[in-house]
Amino acid sequence: MRFPKPVRSVLAVPLVAALAVSCQSSSGPAEGAAPASKSSFMQIVAHQDDDILFMNPDLTRQYRDPSVTVYLTGGETIDPRFPDTCAYSASRDAGAKAAHAQMAGVADPTWTAAPLKLGNGKTVEVDALDQAPQVKLVFMRLHARGDRNWVTKDTGQANLAELYAFGKAKSLRESTLGSLPVDGKCNRTYAHQQFSRADLVASLTDLMQHFQPTVVLAQDPKVEDGYSRDTTDLGDHSDHIGGARFVAEAARGYHGPGGNRHFLLRHYRDYNIRLDPENVPPALAEEKKHTFLTYLGPDRHTGEHYSGRLDPQPNPEEPPFYAMFPGRQYPRWWSGTSWSALDRGGLLNAFAVLDGHVQAWRETESGGAWSGPDAIPGGKAMAPTLGVLKDRDGLIHLFGIRLRDSRIVTVAQTASGAWGAWTVLGNPDQGDPQYVGAPAPALDRDGRLTVFVRNAGGGVSATSQRPDGSWPGTWTDLGGTWVRDGLTATTASDGRIELFAPSKDGIRHWRQNESGAFTQDGALLGPAPAGPITAGRRADGRLAVFYHQAGTTRTVTQYVRADGTWTSAPTPLGGPAGTDGVAVATSGDGRIAVAVRNGGGGVSTVSQSGPDQLLGLTWSDLGFGIIGAPTVAFDGAGRQVVLALGRDAALHVIRQSAPGAGSPFGPWQQAGD
Repeated sequence: MRFPKPVRSVLAVPLVAALAVSCQSSSGPAEGAAPASKSSFMQIVAHQDDDILFMNPDLTRQYRDPSVTVYLTGGETIDPRFPDTCAYSASRDAGAKAAHAQMAGVADPTWTAAPLKLGNGKTVEVDALDQAPQVKLVFMRLHARGDRNWVTKDTGQANLAELYAFGKAKSLRESTLGSLPVDGKCNRTYAHQQFSRADLVASLTDLMQHFQPTVVLAQDPKVEDGYSRDTTDLGDHSDHIGGARFVAEAARGYHGPGGNRHFLLRHYRDYNIRLDPENVPPALAEEKKHTFLTYLGPDRHTGEHYSGRLDPQPNPEEPPFYAMFPGRQYPRWWSGTSWSALDRGGLLNAFAVLDGHVQAWRETESGGAWSGPDAIPGGKAMAPTLGVLKDRDGLIHLFGIRLRDSRIVTVAQTASGAWGAWTVLGNPDQGDPQYVGAPAPALDRDGRLTVFVRNAGGGVSATSQRPDGSWPGTWTDLGGTWVRDGLTATTASDGRIELFAPSKDGIRHWRQNESGAFTQDGALLGPAPAGPITAGRRADGRLAVFYHQAGTTRTVTQYVRADGTWTSAPTPLGGPAGTDGVAVATSGDGRIAVAVRNGGGGVSTVSQSGPDQLLGLTWSDLGFGIIGAPTVAFDGAGRQVVLALGRDAALHVIRQSAPGAGSPFGPWQQAGD
């Protein structure tokens, strides 16, 4: 990574106090309870420190499984401390090896390098960690944009972003290090290779097929300029953007392990995460910083700030930039915390995007086996985020983002387990459609659906069904500034919709008035959360919001008091440090249940013992290792169920043996095929 010029409740007070309880485990998942699965990871990034800075701690959590990191460029630039650009690139490679060995727990690592010839004739270097051979690094060594020796598209050569955008029309090429005399002394095995746009797509697809990952991690293909088109210095590196877009396209040609299984694709934001609250648990943030220092190498002690022997340019203590990354990790799209629902037949359904397709799972009988995953027809090339809502007739509606044009789309059940056609709702931003946020749907007192999204201006836009159930295709700007993804909307006891949005400055709150319009509060509801917000409801109908607190990443809540006003400060709920959002569900008798992805990547949960009763239970660590946030639901018999996508890209569920908060959970089980 380099930083060139960028491209353009509820809860009664006694109940809340009882929520602040101890946690049995706040760090890691108890893996003994997890089912056996075949999981493997591949992360594809532009430069040798991108995975460390932007995909950690997820990166560290995965080392119990096979892991392959692909570096697209050599990360080279001109630096007087190295004899040539190839020497600088090789030094950064050494830093990546040191950091990955540390994350794998290897103290004195050695690596074995070997060429790998791809199906299109291109050759890449694969380095395997001798002490943990399931850990591999792949170096493609394309020229990086930061190298000032590099020629431009005017000569038929291009950087990653140019190659992706113009490669088809202009027959551009991207060459490997060693192709230019000014590159210096490079490994001849990988020099003098020319990649067309099609070559690079095919090469990445081939690497996926060769290593068979169940989870693919990539950078941000649709970059937000600080959530507002008015900002000028918060963009991203074109190598990040171009590389991420190549990964997304290459993934469309990969069909999972064996060619017939599923995989998860998860994108991560880059530079602009420094604007957001710290959302990495403090202990993990320290580990992440230590890993970055290992990548940089020991300090040369030659200047006013830290200058690593392996990569001397980044200053890890630079407050506006590098020092901001250890405490932050933000996916481009949150997976959501409310992606399951009971259908009109009383059976649980769950939804996720695998292989770019919207997939559905459904119980075959309440508490029994599951069918799925089954692709919902037409739901392909979708962003990995969904809004899920059940209407008054008990039919489930899904909302998502179609990636090819960044339009919001929706589909509804015609009967339990059957689906109609997709409807295009459009996009509130004709000029900057890629900046649209994940949809958050809600149902008003008349039974009509409204869906909310973050817009390109940094505020919120909404569109609502007509009385006949059709959609207008137009959007209303509700205002707001610096709004982030992770909106939540719900229906209050009076039937009006209330909307909550995380922003850089704090929690923004809108309420529907008698006319159906939405009015934003004059003051922020609470401080800026470290991730998405989730709304919940207690037995008496009062609302609450749940989120992770910035810095501590502990779960907190704000709620409606008995006098109808909201608490002005978050109340801690105890429990573990958490990431990815708080899943919340209310049972048929009014009991609230909460589940989070804990700091170790497993699942922790807590619930009320009865409606409006004190939460007299400690948090429970349910073990397992998951991707994204879990979701929590109550099945047709009133048993609490936690659902999560595992590292094997399969749906896994854990269920109480009987209704009631004191009832134990059974084992984790895979749902469907």
